[in-house]
Amino acid sequence: MSNHPFNSKFRKSFYIQCHGDNREIDLEYDQPKLFKKVKKFYEEQGIQFYQESEADYELILSLLCEDLQVDVPA
Repeated sequence: MSNHPFNSKFRKSFYIQCHGDNREIDLEYDQPKLFKKVKKFYEEQGIQFYQESEADYELILSLLCEDLQVDVPA
């Protein structure tokens, strides 16, 4: 896996995040602590959120999808 900051921060949660991105689980409700950490990570990366729950969740899923594509081993 790459040295991408997302990977280094959330390596242990990779399995959970993969399922969250595939919408097999709802990260916000099934893994609230992880969801808060992921949101905080993206805020620290300079991502501007909408301050609207559904829109923020969709944005986080979109960002997760991008980062997981970068970090998924071939």
